[in-house]
Amino acid sequence: MAPGGCLSDVTEMECGRSELDDLIKEVRGTPPSPGKACRPQRFWVVGMCSPLPSAGLPLLTGYASYDTHHSGFYQMVISFYYGGKLAGQTTTTCPEGCRLVLSQPGLPKLCGPDGLELVSFPTADIIPSERQRQVTRKLFGHLERGVLLHSSRKGVFVKRLCQGRVFCSGNAVVCRGRPNKLEREEVVQVFDTSQFFRELQQFYATRSHLPDNRVVLCFGEEYPDTAPLRSKLILVQVEQLYARQLVEEAGKSCGAGPLMPVPEEPQPDQAFRMFSDICASHQRPFFRENQQITV
Repeated sequence: MAPGGCLSDVTEMECGRSELDDLIKEVRGTPPSPGKACRPQRFWVVGMCSPLPSAGLPLLTGYASYDTHHSGFYQMVISFYYGGKLAGQTTTTCPEGCRLVLSQPGLPKLCGPDGLELVSFPTADIIPSERQRQVTRKLFGHLERGVLLHSSRKGVFVKRLCQGRVFCSGNAVVCRGRPNKLEREEVVQVFDTSQFFRELQQFYATRSHLPDNRVVLCFGEEYPDTAPLRSKLILVQVEQLYARQLVEEAGKSCGAGPLMPVPEEPQPDQAFRMFSDICASHQRPFFRENQQITV
């Protein structure tokens, strides 16, 4: 995974929230989405870590009884997308969860003093567009405290610490069709594992659509909205490893194809939930190099 962006570079490019919002709108070239952001339901999770329940998971057709202490419940596959393009991916290993942070010199690679695994944002240097790269670095200036993530048998929980706004989507959010803003210092459940298993059982019973096991965090911009995913500066996709594996197996057993099709073969009906497909279907550069940054 690529190293995170330089903190000194970010500090030099800091700007106010309203100024950054105007800058993002200028780069996107689109007006802000209508409607007020929906506030997700809050949950209290001590230390971002809940004990695993003793109750067993429901049986699904073709599968044996699930182990509630399976390591895949606390492991998360985290994928970073800049401008709709994959910038880095990692799988967490600490049961306590992880903290998404900006890379700093001397920062330990794995678990920090609080027991949370430290996962760094990829550096903005990998972004080919100079304009997009500069605005992304500005946004980094508002993400210094990062975001906490915790996964357990109950689901995936997130706690926003950074000043920059963070919006999310997932099967546990209250509003599905409107932007869902995370409030600072509040623990919010964004993925419900029990609901996922119910939907997976429904899939096996009716051969309907595979359940969505993904959580998406959008930094600095409203999400979900009508803007294409390629216009979002920073998207972070979070998947509970166990749920991801079960979806992959379900897709194979039912001939649904791979979980993440290659970009060269986009599937329009799944474009909203698959970043690679959306990126491949839009060849025109979104960011205009001749735009100037006003600070």
